[in-house]
This record gives sequence, C-alpha cells and structure tokens, in this order.
Amino acid sequence: MTASAHNIHFYVGTYASEQEESLFHCILDTTSGEMHIVSGTVGIENPSYLTVSPNRQNLYVASEKANGELFSYSIDPENRELHLHDRKVSEGSSPCFVETTPDGKMLLAANYGGCVVALPIRDRGSLDQASRVRHTGSGPNKDRQEGPHPHAFVSSPEGTFLFAPDLGTDRIAKYTLEDELLFKQDDTELPQGTGPRTLAFHPSGNWAYVSGELDNTVTTFEYDGQSGRLRPSQRVLLLPEPQAADPANTAAHVAVSPCGGHVYVSNRGDDSLAHFAVNPENGQLTLVERVPSGGSVPRHFAIAGDCLLAANQESGSIVSFTINERDGRLTPTGFALELNRPVCVCPFPETKESESAAAETR
Repeated sequence: MTASAHNIHFYVGTYASEQEESLFHCILDTTSGEMHIVSGTVGIENPSYLTVSPNRQNLYVASEKANGELFSYSIDPENRELHLHDRKVSEGSSPCFVETTPDGKMLLAANYGGCVVALPIRDRGSLDQASRVRHTGSGPNKDRQEGPHPHAFVSSPEGTFLFAPDLGTDRIAKYTLEDELLFKQDDTELPQGTGPRTLAFHPSGNWAYVSGELDNTVTTFEYDGQSGRLRPSQRVLLLPEPQAADPANTAAHVAVSPCGGHVYVSNRGDDSLAHFAVNPENGQLTLVERVPSGGSVPRHFAIAGDCLLAANQESGSIVSFTINERDGRLTPTGFALELNRPVCVCPFPETKESESAAAETR
C-alpha cells in the first residue's frame, strides 16, 4: 500500500504470548477498505485494549494476564511505529480496558479481577503509582457474576466524573479524582443479569450508551454533567427473541459515530453488528440493521474515517466496512486482514489538517 491522504494508521491487540508478535501496527486505505500490516511487536502478553493519548504521542496498552500490567509506548511522529517507554503493574488481575482522561494527565484502567485504577501520566508518557479502588458485590448469574468484574473505566466528556461499568454487579460505579486519587461517589443500578460491559458517551455530552453483555441489550442514559447522574431512559434488545435470551450470544463493544447520528454494538455468538439511529432530540435509539461481522466472535470494533473495522477474535480477522455518509449503513468492502485472535482495534487519530487534506482528494 503506497502513502496516501486516504491512509489511516491503526493498532491491533491480540490474545498472544509475549514471545509472539501480539501488538500490530497496520494501515487502512479508507477509499477501498484494504488493510496491511506494517510491523508486529513482541514482549507483551495479551494486549487486549489500546488507547492513544490526546497529544498523539503515546499508545497505552492493557496486558490482560493474571498479574496485570499496563504498557506505555511512544509513537514515532514520522512513521507511527511503536517504541516501549514504560510499564507498570495494573494493581489487579486481567486488565481489560484503558483510557486517558480528556486532559491526558491520568490513565484509567479496569481490572476484570475486581478493581479500577488511575495512574498519573508523567514526562513523555511515563506512568506513576496508581490509585486503586476494589469493587464489591455479585449478581444473579452464578457463572459470570460470582464477584465484581469492572469491564471499562470511562471519563465523562468534561472530565469531572469517571464511570466504571461492572459486569459482575450490574452497576455503573461513579468516581471523582482529587489530587490524583480516586474517590468513589455512588452507583447507577441496572436490572439484575444485565452484565454492563462498555460505556460510550454521545458527542453532545447529553447521553451515554451501555452494552449489556449478559442480556444482549443496549441502554440509553440521560447524562447530567453537573451532578454526574446517569438516568436510564431506554432499554433495547440487540437481538430478537429467543436469540437475545440464548447465553451463547453475548453483547460486546458499543460506540457512537463521531457525527452522533449512529450507535453500533457488536454481538458475539450471533456474530453481527447492530446499527441504531440516534434521535437528536432525546438520544433514543431505533434499530436500522444487523450486519454479519464477517467472522466469528466480534469482540471489538472501531470507526476509522469512513470505515468500521471489526475484530473477529475466533476467526482471526479484521473485516472492514464502509459507513454510508447519509444513513450510517454498513457495507462490507470485501477486504479482511488475517491476524491471530484480534481483540482490539485502535485507530491513530488524524489531525484536522490531515482530515481536510483527505477530503479535498475525494
């Protein structure tokens, strides 16, 4: 693939040992959907979630293992290649999510083993000692909710509040940060057996959406930025009955399109992507379509320019789709990138200048 204004760099995390190439730097041609691997990185086990810092200088990675670690890679400004800069223990087991606060000063991580942490980010992306809070509780699903399982840790758009959906307790825990320390505030409760997994805010900051892994739902919340209150306003099944009640089907990632007009959720087992239109008046969702993910077990996906890239864990593929500019509908491009057990896709955010240049060449 030759250099082009249409190209977007992205990173892929996989379930692989630290002796194998497990973290990949790739390029997407947004005009065709074709993808290529640029390079692979060894030395990190199960890099299951990735996020780029707001200043675009570092990639932070969760190493999902029993003794969890968090890695900081510097990103070469010329070629986007990765160079290990720092690594710290995650203060818990099986970290499965990382995100920075909007100001880029703190790294948030969810340890599926039962706790959340916040680490100060120092010079050039180094990580300092973590503030840690352990969750308590359980849920009715004895196989999946025997204890707390935070699955995400997300900052509110204005950065005042932090939210951790806990799959094991059917709650969304709310936190604040004071002097780089986490302080628990309160919980938003969901119906028993929901298994809240990931949370995505609408670009307006007025609404948030949470995927229910265990009951195959997406819940719309009204968000009050002053109090940090999440008020549920709608609950929608991702699959028709009886598929929604089948434990073999589990919801995974949720994301909102940059324009705010669409919400997408991946469905494992059913192996599909559910696409909803967003009501601009109240944020509520209307199902538009379900599209096959092009593989097996779509654990994660990401929106990259005019494309959506779905990571099909068990079939070993990243499948690209074009996103219709008018209605948000997904169309397979016919291109797939073969990788062993891909579980997270993280596009490198383009600058406004590069986005304008790409638009001018279309």
